[in-house]
Amino acid sequence: MNDLQKSTVETGNIPPLPLSKPFRKPVTEQFRIHKERPFLKHERANTTVLVGGLSPTHDFLFEATMNALGIKTKMLPPTNLEAFHYGREYGNNGYCNPAYFTVGNLIRFLKDLHQSGVPKEEIVENYVFFTIGCNAPCRFGMLETEYRMALKDLGFDGFRVISFENEGGLKQEVRGDGVEVDPEFFLGTVNALNLADVLNEFVYHTRPYEVVEGQTEEVLEKAKLYLYDKLKNKKRILISKPWENILGKIGLSDTVLFVKRFIDQLTSNYYTDALKEVHKMFETIKVDRFRPKTTVKITGEFWAITTVGAGNFHMFNFLEKEGSDLHVEPVASLIQFLFSKGKLRHKNRRKILLKQNIKHWWNFKHWLKNYFQYYKKAITLKLGHSLFRREYKRLLDAIGGPTHMLLDQTYLQEIGNPFYNINIEGGEGYMEIAKNIYYHENDLAHMVLSLKPFGCMPSTQSDAVQAAVMELNKDMIFLPLETAGEGKTNAQSRVLMSLGDARIKAKTEIREAKATAKASLEEMKTYVEDHPELKNPFYIVPHRKGVVSKAANFIYHVDELMQSEHRA
Repeated sequence: MNDLQKSTVETGNIPPLPLSKPFRKPVTEQFRIHKERPFLKHERANTTVLVGGLSPTHDFLFEATMNALGIKTKMLPPTNLEAFHYGREYGNNGYCNPAYFTVGNLIRFLKDLHQSGVPKEEIVENYVFFTIGCNAPCRFGMLETEYRMALKDLGFDGFRVISFENEGGLKQEVRGDGVEVDPEFFLGTVNALNLADVLNEFVYHTRPYEVVEGQTEEVLEKAKLYLYDKLKNKKRILISKPWENILGKIGLSDTVLFVKRFIDQLTSNYYTDALKEVHKMFETIKVDRFRPKTTVKITGEFWAITTVGAGNFHMFNFLEKEGSDLHVEPVASLIQFLFSKGKLRHKNRRKILLKQNIKHWWNFKHWLKNYFQYYKKAITLKLGHSLFRREYKRLLDAIGGPTHMLLDQTYLQEIGNPFYNINIEGGEGYMEIAKNIYYHENDLAHMVLSLKPFGCMPSTQSDAVQAAVMELNKDMIFLPLETAGEGKTNAQSRVLMSLGDARIKAKTEIREAKATAKASLEEMKTYVEDHPELKNPFYIVPHRKGVVSKAANFIYHVDELMQSEHRA
């Protein structure tokens, strides 16, 4: 036995083998984010900012707002399956489908632009993509660099991608000052998105019952063009040059300008008057509320429930063709959720914030400073949330009809918290669970459909919790559906199975309504013909406890009207 074997047997340790060459630590180059050329204000005249990713109505009106700010803007065409495949081809593995569709749609547009004769160098120089970032635990929030890499592989090296954060506050630094993310930008953006929300909701409640097929869509296009013109040509609130110079010297120009714009937002009837004109346009539509429809509430991940097209298997169009009346989710719901999460997060950090920089209990100056800063932010968040809801309600009141106010977030937290910790970050958090409970318990939907990207972690967590929710209510019809570029037939098949159970509910309600009514259906239809206000899309039908179906509620209502006339 040699010395090495003897040493190993005695000690149980294997001594290191001698190296033939001295060990050298490998040199690793630190990864650094590509330093992108900024988009500057003086480039606005020759540069087009591309936007997209929401519904066509939202993107269209957001384009108008950007143009009103002096930024030449163009919305990308709606995404399709070709865009998804471009995203898969040029993007890395592991994207979620919102990212595949987003970068793929941009690639599709740039390729078409290049094929039309525009040189790549000119495209890189004269176009910018502007998108929203996300600071949640989500892949979609960390893909700005990935987009640039995909565009580089396509041959558009240097193409600028700039973003702002949805929770970054009213004043943010982006790459350059070509797009100034400031209070004026946020007010304009919120107004455009709120107008699109109100318009979309009314259209989805009207289209299934239209007497003349396609009329709602025709009026929608006219309304969009009208609102686009109103947004684009809205006079900007500015300070005259002499006053700007005077206030600038004492550091108050930005503050005075913000207050002036804020007061205009709260007191002006510019947007409400515009919606009153839209109201007149939609009054030309006649509806037949006797049509039996299943009511489906759409919830889930923000992008999947907002986009219209291949990104969610054309699900809205598919459901309407299958005889459904949809409750779509407004973008305003997410904005309100962000306010609510901000308040909750701030409240949870109260003890930490009040004690920061306090070395001794007698540092009263620091105590007062911390208290002031804490309550200043708390009041700002609460006030901002309340004012946002106020402005949204003003728009709802202006258009009128069967539109719904945003659900109260405090109430959603109360009903969701027993099943899902409301402090968990990511996705819609507690809202998916809370909405499923709310819409079923208040008889507002026969079925809740949750759309989300494949592999979306927050939505997967909430789906697991939904099993416990449904155990307590066996009558709930809840379907979680992951979306991707493939699997359309399988997804629609799953929806049809759940929709079958929802149809049974709707048919049962209508059958019971007919049996309860003293007048026959034909008599009620004749009565409606003699009372044209009942065919107006803005007519509000009372909701009956325990009845979801609009047709069933309408039968009860018309019968009550007829019986009250007979008694009179």
